[in-house]
Amino acid sequence: MKEISKNGFVSYEKVGDVGVVTLQRPPQNRLTRQVFSDIGSSVRKLARAGIRALLIRGDGPDFCLGGDFREWRTLTSHLERRERFGFSNGVLNMIESLAIPTITAVHGRAFGGGLELALHTDFIIAGSSATFRFPEVTLGVAPLAGGVQRVAERAGRSVAARLVMFGEEISAQEASRLNIATHVVADGQVDDTALELANRLARGPTRAHAVTKMILSTWSAGGVRAADEVMIEQVSGLVATEDVVRGVESAAKALESGAERPELMFSGN
Repeated sequence: MKEISKNGFVSYEKVGDVGVVTLQRPPQNRLTRQVFSDIGSSVRKLARAGIRALLIRGDGPDFCLGGDFREWRTLTSHLERRERFGFSNGVLNMIESLAIPTITAVHGRAFGGGLELALHTDFIIAGSSATFRFPEVTLGVAPLAGGVQRVAERAGRSVAARLVMFGEEISAQEASRLNIATHVVADGQVDDTALELANRLARGPTRAHAVTKMILSTWSAGGVRAADEVMIEQVSGLVATEDVVRGVESAAKALESGAERPELMFSGN
């Protein structure tokens, strides 16, 4: 998959072993059911193409200003609203549960659902002038795509309450201090840095990355003891994979000979 493919309001391409999904509903890249459907089908197509890392970005001046709340006026019953919001959260949870590293590149504003989309990935790379906000309170509603609990997981309960209830806009630098953004770079370097990091992760031991993600997910849901149990089981299986067998053999030979350990190429097997 060398050429950029268009899928509704989203484009996607495979750059080496990295899948790149770009929101293309500028200038605000607002999210609708159709946009979520386009994101989900694009990610699934890239996964079937064998990507080893995923990068999500937005076209235009802003990453994403959140959901297109005009769509909500068409949802006239409780059942319709549950189905609609369940559908979009299903797409986000699918992205979060991918067994590969995931990155969001944020330039401009990541507000509401756009911030929540980013929070479902492992790493957020932000431009120095990027800003983050939950504006839902101005509509009289709470975030509905998992943002409250995911900020609380990263930054603590009181921070999540502050950002959501006051609707504060924070800078990339503060987002980094709060462990919401993982990297802050110059505005003009966001996409290149995000792709560079995605390539670095894709070249790494992706089976090990998948285990790390599983351990973190288990810890989030069940605490340290539950994560300990998953860790032992998963790492015990991981040790028998081709990558680890080669890695241990290479390290043992280097140790026995007193040589420098060579850098390994990982196959993901």
